[in-house]
Order: sequence, then structure tokens, then C-alpha cells
Amino acid sequence: EVLAVRDDAIIATGRSDYPNQVNNVLGFPFIFRGALDVRATGINADMMLAATHALAELARQQVPDTVRGAYEGSEMSFGKDYLIPKPFDHRVLFHVAPAVAKAAMETGLARLTLDLDEYEEQLRASLGPGREVMRWMTARARRDSAKIVFPEGHNDTVIQAAARMMEDGICEPILLGRPSRVQEKAELLGVNLKGVEIVHPAACTDKRYEFAQTLFKRRARRGLTLAEAQWDLYKPIYFAASMLEAGEADAMVAGIEASYPETLRPALQVVGREDGIARVSGLYMLAFPGRELLFFADTTVNIDPDAETLRDIALQTASFVQDLGIRPRVAMVSFSNFASSVHEESRQMATAVELVRAANPELEIDGEMQADTAIDEVKLREVYPFTHLSGPANVLIFSRLSAANVAYKLLDQLGGADVIGPVLLGMAKPVHILQRGCDVEDVLNLATVAAVDWQARSAHI
Repeated sequence: EVLAVRDDAIIATGRSDYPNQVNNVLGFPFIFRGALDVRATGINADMMLAATHALAELARQQVPDTVRGAYEGSEMSFGKDYLIPKPFDHRVLFHVAPAVAKAAMETGLARLTLDLDEYEEQLRASLGPGREVMRWMTARARRDSAKIVFPEGHNDTVIQAAARMMEDGICEPILLGRPSRVQEKAELLGVNLKGVEIVHPAACTDKRYEFAQTLFKRRARRGLTLAEAQWDLYKPIYFAASMLEAGEADAMVAGIEASYPETLRPALQVVGREDGIARVSGLYMLAFPGRELLFFADTTVNIDPDAETLRDIALQTASFVQDLGIRPRVAMVSFSNFASSVHEESRQMATAVELVRAANPELEIDGEMQADTAIDEVKLREVYPFTHLSGPANVLIFSRLSAANVAYKLLDQLGGADVIGPVLLGMAKPVHILQRGCDVEDVLNLATVAAVDWQARSAHI
């Protein structure tokens, strides 16, 4: 009725079916949380104003897909229909509570002084195991900003993620695409791409020719002609991979608009595998409440690996886990526990264990064993006291891609796991491939993984 009289009217009510719902859930819980965490002797006007300003600031920020998904159809960019964050926006906790705590400390009501940056990180970590993992990975990524190239620079999700990367200091994103089109999309999405480099491959004639020459030299004896190489360099995925190979980017994250094989193939042709690596592989990280982070491989690349391939997968995965500062305990999982069922597959897993031990005697690895045995320390100790594992496995190597892929997807959907990945292992330089149609958080997470991957490689040089 109001809009029928004035279409520019700003409406705020207590109802959820109208814009700008005024709901106490946005205020009281987080005011109390901030006050209690500094042991405040009371709540004053400054603390309430701090909460108000924090909410106003949050309303101007880009809204993550996790919030958009809960309010399908609602306007989610700052304006007359979105002046107040949504009541169940999880970000309110770590925006409002620290602001209230700060005001309490500044006005003398706090009996406890907090490091506000640490406090905010603790609040973020409390939201779930996956967020805790990404919290410390993000902290690592911020230490040394990586340049990460995204070939699908026109994609809405990538554009939104790039803006968040700049805001959060995760990396320096490079978007490939026509600058005017990318900026136009950013404006429509209500995001700010200030500081984001946008490169238009079609306008980079000299660079394209240089990259084509390099690709031709690399692939000439594998059936590639110079004309075909020049044509390939018009494709953003080849141009992005060539930027990475030439050192103009530190990492590449791609694949949101293509299948996994369609994205992996150009990366292998341009960047190639790491020296001494015969095959690449993929893993997912799974975070569960109250337990150690788990790593599943190979979830994406090798469909039916032999013993030698399984060895490579185990070694690559263990190396990645070590680079994160985690001691890997590797289990080669199958349907059999230490030859309890004699079969070609179980024998192959046992053979892979011996191959890994020969390649890296210091690595904790055992198998073949069933998945429940691998993660149940009591069962390992009581039933299989001869195991070489010092504790439950945190790295699970599966006998087939189908088993690994099904396992992580079921745990994602039914088991309460927060899933992070896919992480591509064995490439000469950091290349990571998104799942087609993923959301902004997935892009942010994989960009963070790529940045940490680059840092770890740089430390080894």
C-alpha cells in the first residue's frame, strides 16, 4: 500500500515477507555475546551504537551465497530493499560482537581486554569445522599475496569471488575477459573490482603470439601445428595456463564453466607435471566437528589405478598434507583388512604400501585395511596391534576413483562433513580445478588453497 503511494518509500517492518525485517535476533544475542566475552559490568549506549554501526557496515558488503540461498528471491545488494542484514546471516556474529567488545573496552566497562583480531578469528572458527580449516589457511594465504589467474573472468560467481578476495586480502586475482563486459557485470552484481587486474586475451596480440610459440615448441612432436597453437591461445584456458607457465601468474584456478577433463587437458599440455611425477591426482579435505581433518584421494583423476599409480597418489597426498604442517598417517583402504579377503584389489593395495615405503621409508603408511579400521584407533590397537600407524589415519587412499568419489560425496551430503576441494596434485605449478557450477565460497576456498600451495612450493625452492 505504501509503495502504491510512493514507489521510492523505504519500508522496514518486523515481518519476514517484506524487505528490511527488523528482528531482535540481529541485535541482542550479539550485543550480549560481545559484552560477556569481555566480562562487561553493563551495557551502555556506546556498545549499542557500535552494534548498529557494525550492522550498517555489514549491509554494504557483498552477501555470500550461503546467505542468498536461504533467502531465495530477496534483494541482496545495498539499497532501499536491503538496508539491514538478514536475520540469519552468519556473518553478524563476527561483525557485531567484536564491535560491542571494542566499545566496552574503550568506555571502561570491560574487565577483560581482548586482541580484537584474534577474537574475531575465534568467532569465525566457532561456526563450523570447515570454517576453522579455511580460517588458518586464509591466514597463511594473507602472508604473501599470490597472483591467481581465472580464465572464466566473465562468470558471475568468479567476479563476486574476485571482489571478496580483494576485500579479504587472500590473493591478487587476475580475470581474463573483455574489461568493459567484466566491469559491467560487476556493477550489475553490485561488487567492487577495484584493484582487480582484468586481461583481455584477444587484445594481447604480441603476448598471444609469444605464448603460441612456446606451446608449439612444447607440443610440436605431439601433433600440434603452429597454426593450431595460435588458435588455442584465443581460448582463455590456454592463455591463463600460459600466463602461469611464463611466470605472469603464480597459480591458476579454472573450470567453473567446463568439465574437469576439459580443464585439466590444457593445463597438462601447457604447464605439465612436476618433475619426476608420472601422473597427477586429486584430493578432497573433509572437516568434521571434533575430529582431525581427513584427506581423501584420488577423487578426481585416476579411474582405475594400478599399484604404481596408487604409490604416486599416496606420496603426492602425503606431501601436500605435510606442506600444511600436518603429520600424515596414510591408510590404503579396501574391503579387506590385511589380507583377510584375498583378491586382486586387496593384493594391489598391499603392494602399493610396499612401494610407498621403498620410496619414503619415513612416511607412516599401512594397509590394506577397511575404512572403519583406518579411522578407529581402538580397533587398530586391539585387533591389529602390529600396525605401523601411530594413530587413526588422516589420509585415506582408495583403490578406485569411484570409491573415493562416492565416499566424499556421501559424507558431504549425509555425514555432516564440510568438504574442501578438489585439490589437484602433481602439477609443475599450482593449478586447481573447480567443480562446474560451484558457488562463491567454493571459489574462495580453492583460491585460498592455490595461494597456500604456491607459498609451499616457493618455500621449497
